[in-house]
Amino acid sequence: MAQTKKRILIVDDDPDLCDMLSKYLQVHGYDTDSAHSGEQALKKTPRKDYDLIVLDIMMPGIDGYEVCHRLKMRRRFNHIPILMLSAKDTEQDKIVGLQTGADAYIFKPFEAPALLQAIEETMERVNRKRSELGIQHEISFRFLSRFSYLEKVNELVSQLFTRTPLSADEIWELKLALHEIGINAIEHGNKMDPEKAVSVRCAFFEDKIEFLIEDEGEGFSPDAVPDPTRDDALQRERGRGIYLVTQVVDRIEYVDKGSRVRLTKMFSTHARLKKCKQPRPE
Repeated sequence: MAQTKKRILIVDDDPDLCDMLSKYLQVHGYDTDSAHSGEQALKKTPRKDYDLIVLDIMMPGIDGYEVCHRLKMRRRFNHIPILMLSAKDTEQDKIVGLQTGADAYIFKPFEAPALLQAIEETMERVNRKRSELGIQHEISFRFLSRFSYLEKVNELVSQLFTRTPLSADEIWELKLALHEIGINAIEHGNKMDPEKAVSVRCAFFEDKIEFLIEDEGEGFSPDAVPDPTRDDALQRERGRGIYLVTQVVDRIEYVDKGSRVRLTKMFSTHARLKKCKQPRPE
């Protein structure tokens, strides 16, 4: 029986580049489709089952960041690995891409063999990680940098779509909350010390999900964090991240002088019943 070919969607506003990459990938055993704008990509994605999307960032109209965000925030498409093409090899560009849900990056200009290698490595890594995480009732990971943390959060978001009845909006809010708590742990808990790590544990229950985030810092007093909603604190950034988290989760607890934070998000009764009636994700 012949093996089904992997299908890749190439999204770039340069038709010549799309055509060249399509022919190259077809020679190497892939089926390909092309889209020359973000709008076309969003229209084509629902029509076929893609195994990976190669997505350029800089496009007129809807750019690659927005396309990535929209796809990753829908249950039906969240599982598709997205490899972003960027003309800017900067830390901030990579952070923005990871925040929107990108699974990997390759920087322009690149050679076609390098893209092929990136495609194969991304599909293998993403599928392996999801297979490993899918059999666990508890997910744990450690990280030292913002890059590795954002990558781990993206992997976790996929599990939230698969294993919880939370809506896309609720998952997006949780993702922002996890970004805030994790970056706080790196920057303020560990004081950007490259030798200190942050650990995250996520536990799934029938009626809730719990996150435990722990840094290796000296801790802090939550009472000392200014209320960002006060008139005299509107111009200050300090405290806004924690305030955002309190608006997203149902319970936040500080343990061990604040170096450990436990977040609890409850599933609504309506959502649990809806998931029981419709066991297959959208």
